[in-house]
Amino acid sequence: MFDKRFSLKKCLSQGMTWLVVIIISVLFAFVLFNWDSIRNMIGKIFKILTPVLFGLAIAYILNPVVDFLGKKLLHKSLLGRLKNERRAAGLARGSAVGLALAFLLLIFLALGYLVVPQIIKSVMDIINRLPEYSRDLIQWLNSLNVEDGQLSARTQQMILQASSYIQQWMESSLYPQLWRLVNGFTSSILNVFNFMYNLLIGVIISVYVLVSKEKFTGQAKKIVYALFRPETANAVIDVFRKSNQIFGGFISGKLIDSAIIGILCAIIMYILRLPYIALVSVIVGVTNVIPFFGPYIGAIPSIFLITLVSPRQGLIFLIMIVLLQQFDGNILGPKILGNSTGLSAFWVIFSILLGSGLFGFPGMLLGVPVFAVIYYLIKTGVEYLLYKRQMPLESRTYEKADSYDPVQKKMIYLPENETRREKRVREAEVKNVGITRDQLKRRIGKGPQGHEPRIKKDNKP
Repeated sequence: MFDKRFSLKKCLSQGMTWLVVIIISVLFAFVLFNWDSIRNMIGKIFKILTPVLFGLAIAYILNPVVDFLGKKLLHKSLLGRLKNERRAAGLARGSAVGLALAFLLLIFLALGYLVVPQIIKSVMDIINRLPEYSRDLIQWLNSLNVEDGQLSARTQQMILQASSYIQQWMESSLYPQLWRLVNGFTSSILNVFNFMYNLLIGVIISVYVLVSKEKFTGQAKKIVYALFRPETANAVIDVFRKSNQIFGGFISGKLIDSAIIGILCAIIMYILRLPYIALVSVIVGVTNVIPFFGPYIGAIPSIFLITLVSPRQGLIFLIMIVLLQQFDGNILGPKILGNSTGLSAFWVIFSILLGSGLFGFPGMLLGVPVFAVIYYLIKTGVEYLLYKRQMPLESRTYEKADSYDPVQKKMIYLPENETRREKRVREAEVKNVGITRDQLKRRIGKGPQGHEPRIKKDNKP
């Protein structure tokens, strides 16, 4: 006979839990011991799906533009003419996709016609003038030996060794590497065609994704409601919606911000008559996409390039880029981005370092928005668990809290002037786990001779 307390449903639930734990453990061990093979397989899959990834990325970037053109501008005018809601919405969506892609193509053509030739010219000019720059540097170092009589013999010897090493390194290593780099660019035609092919297929895929966005969204929601209960499905969809707002808001805002900074940099450099306008502006604009470290990554090589032409112009550019980044960090950036990620400065630096260490340059670009989404998911889960326990949700409530009273359901705060002994007494009273020795003496009292009373034991027969 089965025991009355025996519950088949409870046993099945526990068995399924243990089965899931065992399966996850086995999968984790399998991935851990076969990580190289799995990584190679993932790399092959991503290589095959490169056009699809390009298409999804293009569609994700252009989606805000398509929504604005389709819903704000074209839909109302087409609805007044066609008198059919569904047909007007479809035509507006298709027209918006075409206009957005035409705008993107126009930007690429402008970059290819105006910026790319200037960048190539600047790079070739730098390579051709490197011997002149090195000779000037060596002459300046040698002049220190003649003009400055206060230099010690050891310092002069160090300068001579350094100048000789720099000259030898430039002639034997730097120049050949730069020319090999240029020759590599000219000889890698196959890679260029492969990239253009993937980009073309990606554009075609992005058209399908943008036109059928509503259909794909509806299918995804249908799957979620089929797998979960309505309450859970609503929560899952809300989490995905918020994650999309965080990720998409940061990406689109950062792209707009970086484009404005690059254009402003080019305009100011043109006014100040600084060299390498196109090259430096592209470097500053592209690296500005990287949060926190981006301005420094773009400014340092730009200052070096301009200083090679003229130290005075290098100093002018340094002052200009500092003022431009202050404008971006304090005025332009907050206006465009706001607090889209919800991360503090510590977590921004942490996510950039982690992303760059794991995935290189793409990790630096996408580390902050991806980590912001993970941070939001963890925060949502923690607040849900606290809500179920009827505990406070604000982090400030826990900053100076000493403990939580489950009976009164409130946080207990430690007084600022409380001693350690008073804290032990209070904790014993709150937790009801025991009393102090002094409290025991006061409760029992002392014997007639001033000794503590002893507890008599019953005499056993």
